[in-house]
Amino acid sequence: MNENDYKNLIVIYQQKAFDLFSQVVALEARLTSSKQLVESMSLQINDLTAELESLKTRSKKTNIKTADNSEEF
Repeated sequence: MNENDYKNLIVIYQQKAFDLFSQVVALEARLTSSKQLVESMSLQINDLTAELESLKTRSKKTNIKTADNSEEF
């Protein structure tokens, strides 16, 4: 290989290294966005689950009170 070949090799190497670096940065940004979305959705699921449990508890209490009142008649 002559000097010109080495120069071309270095230029292509630098281009490929820059391209790979750019791809890694873009993928890490996507990963961060996805993690934030998962965290947000997990919080929403937890809130909805707690609300559902609260509604179930209220429903059970209402059913018990209704059953107690019907025995009095």
